[in-house]
Amino acid sequence: MKRGKKSRKRKRGPAARSRIRAKALFAQELERKQQRLKELEEETRECYESVLERYPLSENDRLSLEHEWQIGLEVIAEYENATGPDDYYDLFIHTYDSEPLGNLVVETGIEEAAWRSGFDLANALGLAMITIDAAGNINGEIIEY
Repeated sequence: MKRGKKSRKRKRGPAARSRIRAKALFAQELERKQQRLKELEEETRECYESVLERYPLSENDRLSLEHEWQIGLEVIAEYENATGPDDYYDLFIHTYDSEPLGNLVVETGIEEAAWRSGFDLANALGLAMITIDAAGNINGEIIEY
């Protein structure tokens, strides 16, 4: 029998070890973010369901509102640890100054109840300060998400 050299385990260099650590940290951060989204969903479910109860929405509008809710939770999770004005640079805040709600309905083709429910949900999540007066005029600000 032929005797050969015993194979040795390949040693990893500092760059490879660094990549392995980075992947592990990324996985931990992703897990933490998913856990935080679940916590936020539990905390805000009652707000979401109360908005659903207030407005008669079609199935498509309900699905759209649920999607808005999920995106809003992601925005909250993303910015909850922000410390300074530079951290909010990517956010776009839309201001409504007595804009008639009817104009939005005509321009977009989305029903009034869907608009109202979206504004109420954003208010409940703390992502907007919108009021709609008796004449149907929208006033306030909302974070576009």
